[in-house]
Amino acid sequence: YFGRKRLQENDEPWVDGSNFLVHAGYSYWTLGYALSFRGAKKLLEGDPLTRLVPVDEYLPILFDKHPQDSWKGYYPKRDLVAFSAAPLLIYPTHYTGEKGYISDTEDSVVIPELATNNREDL
Repeated sequence: YFGRKRLQENDEPWVDGSNFLVHAGYSYWTLGYALSFRGAKKLLEGDPLTRLVPVDEYLPILFDKHPQDSWKGYYPKRDLVAFSAAPLLIYPTHYTGEKGYISDTEDSVVIPELATNNREDL
């Protein structure tokens, strides 16, 4: 991560040998990040289009730092490695509640699990 909202700062140990990287904990506001090829493959292997969640939830699920165990159960392989810049390098221009603040995920709701549709034309 280059920018995010840290939610559990005490649970973020420093990366050995680094003065500027921590092992990322549960975070919101995925403002900026970079992926290795191997990391991108792990995100795709989670088959995210069949179980949609906001990226702010998906990333911590896959690096096994999400607090909702029931959500993690949908993604059995949770071995993504996540680091964060410390201090952060990117910050939001507006914060929740401020004039001009826009979010695609802030008011997301959990959709109850639906019956599987067996129609092939969909």
